Amino acid sequence: MGSASSAPFLHLLTPREREIFFLIASGLGNREIARSLYISDKTVKNYVTVIRKKLGLANRTQIALFAIRHGLLPLERLQLPK
Repeated sequence: MGSASSAPFLHLLTPREREIFFLIASGLGNREIARSLYISDKTVKNYVTVIRKKLGLANRTQIALFAIRHGLLPLERLQLPK
């Protein structure tokens, strides 16, 4: 598995953005992320936008795919709907 430091462009993210990146990639929604980090939904939404722009990704799905493709998130860590 790759590391966060070896993934293309991931070094452009701040530590907080990387934290949120991995939560998004794991399948958590904005509300779940906000609750777990004690921040507002709006703040999470802003982070998602910044992360997408920095990595050149169009949406949340692409964030998850980016993480998987670069070996940053094993498939078994995904929180898929039942």
